[in-house]
Amino acid sequence: MPLHTRLPSTLLLLWVLTLTGCSTQAWYESAKSNAESQCRQQPPGAMDECMARVNKTRYDTYERERASAK
Repeated sequence: MPLHTRLPSTLLLLWVLTLTGCSTQAWYESAKSNAESQCRQQPPGAMDECMARVNKTRYDTYERERASAK
């Protein structure tokens, strides 16, 4: 993937992490944002399926599952 297509996502990631102090939620949301960006590059039918997978789990659900796995 060319640098100019990754640059906005990378800058967004750095901006989010800077503002939030690198919390677990910031990392989760950043990874989700990057995955959504990848989904948008898929053909229309595949994009919808990809977005559904990416947006399947909210952070609070993820955190509960992560805590219970410890």
